[in-house]
Amino acid sequence: LSGNGGGAVGAGPENKLTGVNRTVAAVHGTITPAYVGEVVTDIAADQNYVGTGTSANTEWAKTD
Repeated sequence: LSGNGGGAVGAGPENKLTGVNRTVAAVHGTITPAYVGEVVTDIAADQNYVGTGTSANTEWAKTD
């Protein structure tokens, strides 16, 4: 009823795909995406990245 079920009751919260989920000092080589499509801001590079996978800390793509 809250809208957080991902379309199915008891499925858990939906992943955030439209805005920044985390802010970190450096993305590549330091953190692994929590889910495909996660948006993270790298404050050292002043750049946003989107997660392309969840198995390595290099699975990030720059966003425009």
